[in-house]
Amino acid sequence: MSDGQEMTSKETIQHWWDGDLDGFHEFEDYRIPVALIMKTGAGPTVFEQIAQGHKIALEKWIGIEPHHDVFEIGCGIGRDAMWLSKVLTSGSYTGVDIIADSIDWCRLNISKKHSNFSFFHFDVADSLHNPNGKMPVDCFRFPRPDNSVDRIFAFSVFTHMYADQIEHYLAECARILRPGGRAFLTIFLYNDAVLESAARHANTVFDLKFETEIEPGCRINNPAEPLGAIAFTFDRIDPLIAKAGLKHARAPLHGLWSGHYSDPDDGQDVLLLEK
Repeated sequence: MSDGQEMTSKETIQHWWDGDLDGFHEFEDYRIPVALIMKTGAGPTVFEQIAQGHKIALEKWIGIEPHHDVFEIGCGIGRDAMWLSKVLTSGSYTGVDIIADSIDWCRLNISKKHSNFSFFHFDVADSLHNPNGKMPVDCFRFPRPDNSVDRIFAFSVFTHMYADQIEHYLAECARILRPGGRAFLTIFLYNDAVLESAARHANTVFDLKFETEIEPGCRINNPAEPLGAIAFTFDRIDPLIAKAGLKHARAPLHGLWSGHYSDPDDGQDVLLLEK
C-alpha cells in the first residue's frame, strides 16, 4: 500500500470485530481494538494518560502549531494522531510504523475523518516488533520530500535501535526537516553515575539496568532480547547527530528510568534537535 490515503476495506480487518480480541477502548471519538492497543506496549488503562503526557511534552519542548507539517516515527495505533487531529487544522500529519495492522486501522478510521493525516507501513526487519520484515532499516526512506516537515517526534523508537540504525534515522530526519524544524526523540542515555543508580533501583520501570555492553558506548538490557531496550552514552550519540547535520536545540532531557535525577523531565531521556 504505497498511498498513505488508501483505505483498507472493513472485510480485510473484520477479525478485529470478532469479539475474541478483548473488545474495544473508547478514546477521542474512536472505538479502538484493544488487541492493537496492546501492540503499543501499554494497555488501555493508561492509553489516555500516555496520550496526555505526550501532548504536554510536545507542546512544552518543541511546540506544535495548527499550520505545522508533522512527522511521527512509530505512530502505532494513532494515539497521538487522534489528539493532533484537533490541533493541525491547516497543517498535516504523517505517521509511519512497522505494524501493518495498526497502519490499516489508522487509514480506515483516522485518515477517513481527516484527509490531511496520512499513514504508511514500512516493512523493515525487526526481531522485536516485525520479525518477518523484508527491508533492512537502513533502506527505509521516510515518505516525505526534502525540507517538508516542521516537527518530528518519536516515542520509544530509538530505545529499540542499534547505533547504525539511529544514524540512518537521524539522516532521514535531517533530510525532511525544514530549516529551523525541530525533533523530539526519546532515548536511553547513560554514564557511570546513571548505571550505578539504575543498579540500585530494582523497581524502576521494566527493571532497566543495562549491564551488558555490546560495543563502546552502547549497552543492552537483556541479552536474550537485545532490541528490548538499548542505551548509549552521550559521546556515542552526539557524533551521529552532527554527522546528520542536526544540532541540539538544548541539552538532552533527563529521564526518570534510572532513578538518578531528582527532578526528571520525562520517563525516558529525550534528544531535542533542530536543523
